[in-house]
Amino acid sequence: MESELKVRRDAARNRMRLLDAAREIFARDGHDVPLEEVARAASVSRTTLYRHFTTREELAATIFEENVVRIEQRAAELRECPRGVVDLFDFVLDMQLDCRSMSHVLFATNTIEWFSVLSGRTADAFGPLLERGRVAGVVRPAVDVYDVMMAFRMAEGPIADGDGLGRTRTTDRVRAMLHRGLFTTTSSSDSAD
Repeated sequence: MESELKVRRDAARNRMRLLDAAREIFARDGHDVPLEEVARAASVSRTTLYRHFTTREELAATIFEENVVRIEQRAAELRECPRGVVDLFDFVLDMQLDCRSMSHVLFATNTIEWFSVLSGRTADAFGPLLERGRVAGVVRPAVDVYDVMMAFRMAEGPIADGDGLGRTRTTDRVRAMLHRGLFTTTSSSDSAD
């Protein structure tokens, strides 16, 4: 019994190490790195990697699902904050930067229905915060949740492209432009311009 428990703990720890390594490598090098690099960074064998994730798409999908859970948790933390929608928006943009180009992996597969469900959950997380922000005068009057979701899609391309300082500069500019379109407040990127 105790050895079974140890095996399950080891498997859970290896899975978490693989996910952490994949997040870091995908953010740094993009989605098309060899999966063996993910295994090496996680300090596990290729066999262990493929025991947990049989394909790159499965690995990316797991990270994406976990990100949606993190968005929902962050939204719950911000529900009483008048600027919560702005903070959650920046949280998701930062997440996109950390997981740059992962959506390219997912869009290449037949995951439309699954992706729609996760997008719906993200939109649902923004709904109450958007309304609270509108009442507080933080959100432009005509902006709705569809606009916020579209802003993330607009940010994907520029965020996924480029490396290093160029990517950071581009991300800051994209963030500032989207803030100006959605919110009445400025982003920290605006003050840097």
